[in-house]
Amino acid sequence: MPVNCTFKLNNRETSTLVCTGYGTVEAFSGQKHGRDNPDAVTIAKIGPIPRGTYYLVDRQSGGLLGRVRDALAPYVGSTERTKWFMLWNPETGDMSNIKGVMRGQFRLHPVGNEERSEGCITLVNPAEFELLQRFIRTSPPILPVPGSTLKAYGMVTVK
Repeated sequence: MPVNCTFKLNNRETSTLVCTGYGTVEAFSGQKHGRDNPDAVTIAKIGPIPRGTYYLVDRQSGGLLGRVRDALAPYVGSTERTKWFMLWNPETGDMSNIKGVMRGQFRLHPVGNEERSEGCITLVNPAEFELLQRFIRTSPPILPVPGSTLKAYGMVTVK
């Protein structure tokens, strides 16, 4: 059964990601003055993920260089990117034009050593992310993503 999650932008330091059948986890999106600030979605690398519905799909790795970066990430201050999820917008794919500003490559992942988010939904507790990603992956991705060949584990609605 597909997973259904909700994340609310609340103008606070953190918000909650609520996933049916799993529960609530502490998370945030964006950084600095844009953290969880819905008025900052047009600020690239600062603002949070724009409101909308996103499909939860396995994160794609781009070519040989992407695979090398993914393999080295845990050793240079990032997290294990192979466990991350891509948040796919069914209307615009991995990139969106918001009032003339290109935003995209939004992911669901745990916080890293730099404790930043450039618009991804970032879980505060890496151990909680590990449990959540296992829960999400208990069933294979079967939900068709409109306009693509991708299959999703479920959906995240950002309010």
